[in-house]
Amino acid sequence: MLTLQELRAAGMMALRLPCTLRRREGGGIHGTHHVAERNVRYPVLLIHGYAGSESVWMPLRRALAEAGFGHIVSLSYNSFATDPGALSAELTRQALRAIAAAGAPRVHLIGHSLGGLIIRRALGASAALSSRTASAVTIASPHRGTRLARIAPGRCARIMHRGACLVLPPPEGPCPVRWLAYYSDADLVVPQASARLEDPRYGAANLLIPGCGHLTICRDARLIQSLVPELIRTETLARPAAATGAGRELAAA
Repeated sequence: MLTLQELRAAGMMALRLPCTLRRREGGGIHGTHHVAERNVRYPVLLIHGYAGSESVWMPLRRALAEAGFGHIVSLSYNSFATDPGALSAELTRQALRAIAAAGAPRVHLIGHSLGGLIIRRALGASAALSSRTASAVTIASPHRGTRLARIAPGRCARIMHRGACLVLPPPEGPCPVRWLAYYSDADLVVPQASARLEDPRYGAANLLIPGCGHLTICRDARLIQSLVPELIRTETLARPAAATGAGRELAAA
């Protein structure tokens, strides 16, 4: 049964549903490219979570631009009407488009909640994208599912069910992607045991941002102060997967 805390978290999400439905009445997927004059880094693609919007990325996007990430793509979609397969395919298309436009060798992918699962799905399905991805970052993503997904509408919610995430395609063969999984010990929507990416096939580094809620972690200054340098570090490492202490539990705070 859902606990009182989980029901409160569900209520917070429910308050956002009318605005989300009005914003995207159809099932379209929209990629917004933010291109700055100063661009010395790889492009970055951001994908928000269930019932979210690209506004969640405003503080991070500002910090990325200040650090020289001049080509940033925000992927927006209606999580109630969009098919996760179509969303995964569009993420791949937009990421490869950003790489070509920026003239960069690779791209960074960052997803909040459901967005992190879409990144996993896209990288597992596309060798072209996997070979061109530097970092794959999940933030409060339900890698082992979340109980609240049982009462959430739409096809995207189904991949957040407990057990459903386990069948998402894992990366195949040698994988140059550096996986980072941020999570909080105060998240009432996605518990920390689910938000950590502990499947050894990913070799992910799990980073704790303590005391954050599910809807506020993306804006937390500690996450931003950790994530931006981690992306820069990935670009400077010759062999990211072998040099980052993959699979260890790290503290971002």
